[in-house]
Amino acid sequence: MTGAVHVPGASLLDRALATAGQAAARSGVVIRPLTTLAEMTECCRLFDHVWGLQPGETSEIQPALLRALEHSGSYVVGAYAGPEMIASSMAFLAAPIGRGLHSHITGVQPGRAGSGVGAAIKWHQRAWALARGIDTVTWTYDPLIARNAFFNIARLGARPQQYLVDFYGLMTDQLNAGQPSDRALVVWDLTSDAVSVCAAGRFSRNRRQDLELDGCRIALASGSDDEPVAGDDPAETSVREADLTLVVVPEDIEAMRRGEPDRAMRWRRALRSALAPLIEDPDWQVTDFLRSGCYVFSRGQTGAS
Repeated sequence: MTGAVHVPGASLLDRALATAGQAAARSGVVIRPLTTLAEMTECCRLFDHVWGLQPGETSEIQPALLRALEHSGSYVVGAYAGPEMIASSMAFLAAPIGRGLHSHITGVQPGRAGSGVGAAIKWHQRAWALARGIDTVTWTYDPLIARNAFFNIARLGARPQQYLVDFYGLMTDQLNAGQPSDRALVVWDLTSDAVSVCAAGRFSRNRRQDLELDGCRIALASGSDDEPVAGDDPAETSVREADLTLVVVPEDIEAMRRGEPDRAMRWRRALRSALAPLIEDPDWQVTDFLRSGCYVFSRGQTGAS
């Protein structure tokens, strides 16, 4: 990161705008609002492509919906590499009234993953929200997908606060078909220290890959055969006194769904049993997600650790 984000005396919004601009420059995109019906139609085609909808299948995201959301003041943007829209995002105003934004969908063109476009959109979204007096953004993600968990928790500083069982019901797109649509709801406190640390580029990276496991509770692990293995008994005294609890997820659940759907379903049920009680327990907070594919819960702590 350049020094622009750390200018002494700069307001939070000034720093957020600088972060957003730098993220967009690094990823080689320009992010701008979508205002015409043609742009919104292109956005919907992009979403359909990302989620693998076939001709004749109907998406919930239609140009008329985007038009209404944009006209009423919600967040509807596209990320452009030259003239081509390669990513887009839609978020609508939410509770708490006047302070909340719910980010419903963000899609990045296949082949562009890992280019930083998704991060550029999120930092743009943060600056957009702060400029409107909004300080909280929420969204849902599949807690089994390790790369999304790492991005949300370690890269952005968002924190899961609810586990939602089969939240969307039956889904038929290529990414979700055949599996319950369990989701974690994350809350992105745009003014928190954890988010400011991530905005400055000091996210977790691999800082806890040497985490000392002795004394940790292991709520869910992966066996040598890639099967989920239920962890420590929470009733044991030594486990109850542990300050850290770890929950492991598969390296690539999406590939497992395609090749071994029964095993993927076992992971879904095991993660639901392990993760949901921890997320809902006020004594435990998610404080990190390791690149190795592991949620880190800390007892009685908040923010990045």
